[in-house]
Amino acid sequence: MNWFGSAPDNEEDAQAATNEQCDDDDLLVKAVVSVANSRRNRRRVTHPMHNSILTGSMRVEEILNGHDDVIQGMISMKSSTFRVLSGLLGSRELLTPTNNMNVNEQLFIFLTICSQGATNRHVSYLFQHSKETTSRWFFKVLKVICALKDEFIRPPDYTTVQHLINDHSEKYRPWFDVR
Repeated sequence: MNWFGSAPDNEEDAQAATNEQCDDDDLLVKAVVSVANSRRNRRRVTHPMHNSILTGSMRVEEILNGHDDVIQGMISMKSSTFRVLSGLLGSRELLTPTNNMNVNEQLFIFLTICSQGATNRHVSYLFQHSKETTSRWFFKVLKVICALKDEFIRPPDYTTVQHLINDHSEKYRPWFDVR
């Protein structure tokens, strides 16, 4: 084939042009395959996400056995109250321990999310579990707490005025006066 793209002058030139074209195509295919293989074989350096020395249950025990202000700040509950609630849920078998998570940790995950508004990602990192596991346990504990609502949550008596309103009548009373 000549430079201007016209047809070859004889059969030998045509055969040479075809062979040259095939060689170019083969070279291109080999180059593409080589690049694809090198990208596929290139290993990424991965860093484990859950690499804390403390497991989730160890972290819960550390917090439960630590200072009361720390646990109060994390789950808005005293350690003794937490232990009573955890014991109640465990004794009624509403929450059961698994191979990877005990009842204290299940409840602590739920209370951390509720009391702090913590994200799933943050709690997953804090307790060294996957986001899926954290989410699953949050909703399981939520169902258990909702099942206990009638037993522990009672509406206030609406026939009497609360002492907070009466004690601070000038501050709150105007909002409750019916005209």
